[in-house]
Amino acid sequence: MNTEEIQSSSQASNEISHNHQNSLVAESPRAATGSSSKGINQNKNVCREDIELVQNLIERCLQLYMNRGEVVRTLSTRAKIEPAFTTLVWKKLEEENSEFFRAYYISLKLKSQINLFNQLLEHQSHLMKSSVLPNTPVAPIHIGMDTRTGNFFQCYL
Repeated sequence: MNTEEIQSSSQASNEISHNHQNSLVAESPRAATGSSSKGINQNKNVCREDIELVQNLIERCLQLYMNRGEVVRTLSTRAKIEPAFTTLVWKKLEEENSEFFRAYYISLKLKSQINLFNQLLEHQSHLMKSSVLPNTPVAPIHIGMDTRTGNFFQCYL
């Protein structure tokens, strides 16, 4: 797969995520008014409501399978919440819900692998469509391939 195809697939994925991020902050009543988000940035006295707001926004981001860096950037740009404050709330959530976050990080890895696999499938599809020539030789059968069952990785099982 060439770099341009990977980047275009990645950009499409990022645009979808970006649209979700926009709706995430737009649905937040306090972020929409702008009153609390400014208070979080300017006022050193953080109230329980500020913590709950950031926690709720983080939870919405978690539903979109965003990693910590994406969450911090999103809340910083969309809700004007300081990255250090978001990171602090994230770490506290991790401490209080260690089992959840262990499973969540596994889900993020799986998501990444699925995205990469989908990009590779798309690239394979483009290659197969573009290389259909009448005199193209068929790939040779390698040792360990069972062509009757289609099990191409039999030697690795």
